[in-house]
Amino acid sequence: MRRIIVSAIALSMLASTLGLAADGPATKPKQAVKKKAAPLSEELRRFQEQLQQQQSQLKQQQDQINQLQQQLQESKTELQQKTEQLQGSVQQASQQATAAQEAASTLNGSVSDLKTSNAGFVQTLQDTQKRISGLENPLAIHYKGITLTPGGFASADFIERSRNENADVSSSYTSLPFGGLANSKLSEFRLSARSSRLFLLAEGKAGDARLTGYWELDFLGQAPTANQLQSNSFTPRIRQAWGQVDFKNGFTVTAGQTWSLITTDRQGIATRSEFIPSTIESSYVVGYNYARQASVRLTEKFDKKVTAAFEVANPETAQPVGSNLPSPLFGFNNSENALSPNGSTLNNLAGSCTVPTGITVNGTVVTSSNLSSYACNPSPSAIINGFSTNLSPDLIGKIALDPGWGHYEIKALGRFFRDRYNGHNLTTEGGGIGAAAILPLVAKKADFIFEGLAGRGIGRYAASNSPDVTINPSGHIIPLKAVQALGGLELHPTPKLDVFLYGGDEYYGRSAYSTSSSKAVGYGSPLVNNVNCGEDYIPSGTCTGQNKNLWDATAGLWYRFYKGAFGTFQWGAQYEYLERSTWSGALGTGVPAGGLAPKGLDSVAMSSFRFVLP
Repeated sequence: MRRIIVSAIALSMLASTLGLAADGPATKPKQAVKKKAAPLSEELRRFQEQLQQQQSQLKQQQDQINQLQQQLQESKTELQQKTEQLQGSVQQASQQATAAQEAASTLNGSVSDLKTSNAGFVQTLQDTQKRISGLENPLAIHYKGITLTPGGFASADFIERSRNENADVSSSYTSLPFGGLANSKLSEFRLSARSSRLFLLAEGKAGDARLTGYWELDFLGQAPTANQLQSNSFTPRIRQAWGQVDFKNGFTVTAGQTWSLITTDRQGIATRSEFIPSTIESSYVVGYNYARQASVRLTEKFDKKVTAAFEVANPETAQPVGSNLPSPLFGFNNSENALSPNGSTLNNLAGSCTVPTGITVNGTVVTSSNLSSYACNPSPSAIINGFSTNLSPDLIGKIALDPGWGHYEIKALGRFFRDRYNGHNLTTEGGGIGAAAILPLVAKKADFIFEGLAGRGIGRYAASNSPDVTINPSGHIIPLKAVQALGGLELHPTPKLDVFLYGGDEYYGRSAYSTSSSKAVGYGSPLVNNVNCGEDYIPSGTCTGQNKNLWDATAGLWYRFYKGAFGTFQWGAQYEYLERSTWSGALGTGVPAGGLAPKGLDSVAMSSFRFVLP
């Protein structure tokens, strides 16, 4: 291209030069012109040839440019066509992809429907198999819209005590043998089936309300004819017997004999969810707060985190214990009906006992001469768990919190006591405040438990069943100060093994008085005679020993070596150490007051084999 341009420029310059020569002055002689024409024509001819060659080359190059432009245009056209084809292909591919996606979605839906259908079929098959199994091996009985579920266990319990308590599987916490008495020199072995248990659960519906009935019994009752000689005919006793209506809005009404509201729950506030120590020991653990008594309970579940309940309960008073209680004193289990032959329908124990002389029974004054004519309970001054003449029910309230980690409770107890002395009815109040917590240290593996109750007149609500009150010289009821506490750790290292460790303590305050003649009155008096508490038993001796403190430490395990449709076979073992200390009293004649505070203790080893109904 550059050569063509240079040639064109040179040609133009040559033409311009030739033009000037042709247009030169006319005065020049013609011969001179003719003489120079020949060489110019030759040079022009050569330039013309070169110009023609360059024009030809330029034309060729232009043709090439036109050809390239045509090719470029054809390439653009082809590219556009291919682009349009590609766009068409892409659109078609997109349509195909959309169709494929729709097909895949339809296929997934079909697969999902197939899975659902298959799962439904599998579930139906499982339900059918379960229904057939339930018909062949029913866990419950269905009768007129009610589901009846029986249960319980048969138990063989081995008990070995280092000191004799004359007790079965329930230890006598308040009367552990003092070190100097004969029972402390004797060990005790028992083999018992009395803790075997049966229950029946009934469930049904009435509209949106769920109805529940529950009955439970064991064989730790003691009738006058019960013995361990031949037939071992111990009578069944009611543990629980209650009915319940649970409304859809979270409101529940429970009535009957059940675990007291003072008992700690494991979650919320609900029957059959109570914290019950896992011990073989039927008295559980010192410091454990519970009672099983007739009551009416109202429960409101506000949400999953907050539940509240209020209960009115049977208010029996643990018989006042003390020295030289004033006489005649009524209102507890020494009323005239209780002292008369067959006069009480609460506790018809046959036999004679010591009753206060000078009182009137059915219009007759009791004297030393006619005392043997009266059948009654044991001595009114000795009984601590009789039948009181009650004024009003015990009132119990509780709030339970389940915030997501742990279970927490705050509870309150109100009590009312009454007696009759010297022609007057005398009343007083008692009660306590308590708290509890169950903390899952490791989910489903380790739980820490704590509970405590403090107040006046609360002895009945502790595992030791200690006295609630004493009486001052004027006949007034004095509720005893008390503090009760329990701590524990429950471990579940494997599905077959449970391990427990508990410790508890109970304290009962001193309420001591004296008469004008310096006789000890009340509870824990330093004037009482404890002289025979440190010696071998002397039939004519005295050992008052009023308890100040009780404590207990125990550990054990349960191992389930078989669990199946037939039931569960399990074995348990427990060791328990118990100790009681008393308020100090006199050593005897000539010994200063407060000289002796005897102690009692016991070590207990237990083992149990149980078959639990499925």
